[in-house]
Amino acid sequence: MTCLHRLAMALAVFLSAAASAATLHVPSAYPTIQSAIEEAFNGDIVQVAPGIYNEHIDFMGKAIVVIGDGATNTAISGADSGGSVVRFALGEGIDSVLEGFSIQEGRGELVNDPVFGSVLCGGGVIVLQSSPTIRDCVMEGNACWGGSGLCNVGSSPNIIGCTFRGNVSEGHGGGMYNLNGSQPYVENCVFEANDASWGGGMTNTVGSDAKVLNCTFVNNHVDNVGGGMFNRSYSSPTVTGCSFLNNTQTGNPVGSGGGMCTYGSGNGGGPCYPIVIDCLFEGNVVTGDGGGMSNAYDSYTTVTNCIFRGNYGGRDGGGIACVGAHDPDVPSNATIDGCVFEGNEAADRGGGFFSRASEPTLLNCDIRKNMATNGGGAAFFESEATYVAGNVFCANIDEPVWGMYVDGGDNIFEEGCEDDCIADANGDGEVGVDDVLMVLSDFGSAGEGDVNGDGIVDVDDILLVISAWGPC
Repeated sequence: MTCLHRLAMALAVFLSAAASAATLHVPSAYPTIQSAIEEAFNGDIVQVAPGIYNEHIDFMGKAIVVIGDGATNTAISGADSGGSVVRFALGEGIDSVLEGFSIQEGRGELVNDPVFGSVLCGGGVIVLQSSPTIRDCVMEGNACWGGSGLCNVGSSPNIIGCTFRGNVSEGHGGGMYNLNGSQPYVENCVFEANDASWGGGMTNTVGSDAKVLNCTFVNNHVDNVGGGMFNRSYSSPTVTGCSFLNNTQTGNPVGSGGGMCTYGSGNGGGPCYPIVIDCLFEGNVVTGDGGGMSNAYDSYTTVTNCIFRGNYGGRDGGGIACVGAHDPDVPSNATIDGCVFEGNEAADRGGGFFSRASEPTLLNCDIRKNMATNGGGAAFFESEATYVAGNVFCANIDEPVWGMYVDGGDNIFEEGCEDDCIADANGDGEVGVDDVLMVLSDFGSAGEGDVNGDGIVDVDDILLVISAWGPC
């Protein structure tokens, strides 16, 4: 057979497959989404018109695309009738696609939680041993025991551009619950105003290594640990480029991790090794330890190039807390490198950073303007082997460091920070009219009016002066 004949046969097969794919319209041709799914074949598209569809759907293992007219126009509602609104449970893969829906009022189905037994999970979406694609959907107003927005059990779906909002879980993961070796890929998603006992936005447990990229966790609440995210039981997610903003933990006086909590040991425990890169933790609040982040009991988190700003710990560690124990020996030996701790506060110890019975490593960080009763910058309790090197401690209150640690060198301690008042061009202690005049006199040059230090005096310098107006 010639190459030309082979090419012709391949083209014929392709055209035949394309011709066999069909678009099934709901409700013009099929009254419900599920009736269209039941008639669809692999490769088909179920196109759903705007509206609210009070039903539960099951992909039935089919590689089809079920697409709505956008989450603001097309909703699938469980109407409080019980069960998960959307179900993937027959090994669906990446070509099984749910796109463009609001998923509402789901109540979940029974799942065997390793600690709590048979509980209702996956109110909005449940994924069992499957790996579908979920795009541009909003999971909102769902309620059950775990993963009220979405629950993954032994599954690795791709979840892109979705919002998890206002979901409430009695147990784990108000927005999402990943368990039993789940490895979801979660990108460009928002977890907002979800509520749970553990993991307000998301819980990863029992060997679940989620990959979370460019997501926002904002205004989530938790009763116990992990306002934004909770990791435990040998689960080691990779979290990159995410923001944890204004998440809260209240109720339990020894709760931890307003933004994120990793808890290695305990019932179903085991060490955890999360990786957190280029993330922002700001405005998170906890009644216990670790306003921004808590690493507790057999946790070995690596945190690189992150910012911890304006977080509050009701006990220890306004920015980060590493909490361990000696009997049994379960330290939390996190590695913190190249991070900024600014304006965090702890009621007791470690406004920026705190360690107890652990041996963390603190490298190349800018630790500034934090506050605590003991150790405004950092505090170390029974953590004499903590390695501290290459950090700048400035303007921390009451004192820069409290407790014993290993000084690896190149640490700098200053009463004030170098850029405390960079907009004060004339150095008189106040940013005002004289500074504006100095900037204007040097405009277009590289003179003293270059308050932002970019090599040229321009509009950016004027704006910086105006934004910093007043006493230094």
